[in-house]
Amino acid sequence: NRNKCQYCRFHKCLAVGMSHNAIRFGRMPQSEKLKLRAELQIPEKEERKMQLDDWKTLASQIHEAYLKQFHLNKAKARGFLTGKTDMPPFVIHDLETLQQAQPVLVTQMLSEGREDFAVVQGQETEDRIFHCCQYISVETVTQLTEFAKAVPGFPSLDLNDQVTLLKYGVHEAFFALLASCMNEDGMLVARGSGFITREFLKSLRKPFSDMIESKFQFAMRFNALELDDSDL
Repeated sequence: NRNKCQYCRFHKCLAVGMSHNAIRFGRMPQSEKLKLRAELQIPEKEERKMQLDDWKTLASQIHEAYLKQFHLNKAKARGFLTGKTDMPPFVIHDLETLQQAQPVLVTQMLSEGREDFAVVQGQETEDRIFHCCQYISVETVTQLTEFAKAVPGFPSLDLNDQVTLLKYGVHEAFFALLASCMNEDGMLVARGSGFITREFLKSLRKPFSDMIESKFQFAMRFNALELDDSDL
């Protein structure tokens, strides 16, 4: 009958709201119950430990890839921004200092040498700075792509999935990285060789000045979290 059929009894208990453990341990003596629970917990603890070890290994691999691919990580950027470096960045705060910084900064940032330098030098101030920002964006996207390739499991995804993940994740990653190079007074450029003040950027014509100012506002809120390179 139904009371003797363990299967029927099991489902009848479930139907009235009893938990699996209550059904399993309900009529078992306390000593047997404790013994069985202890035996069940051992493999669960081992499984949790193995899972934790796997997560730690994955986090370590991602952190190493991050440090390898990004030339100016947060620790290095903080060193420049707090003056804890042997070569402090050249401060650009007006048109004159921008002119003085151009030969060094543009040559370092642009890969094609004097021809590109001549083109940039002939542009208006906003266009020159936009050209530098454009270079930073392209370089960062390249670094993000190489970083993604180093993340375990990413290269094994379908190529279309890889492209989709990069396409929709690149802006969030870019702004998180850009925030590391900013403080309330300005931002680092040319891998830490230069520092453009916030006030100078705000003095540029719109919409460039508004576009940059919104990035500063985000960076201040993001940096308030005090994340380090391993967190990023």
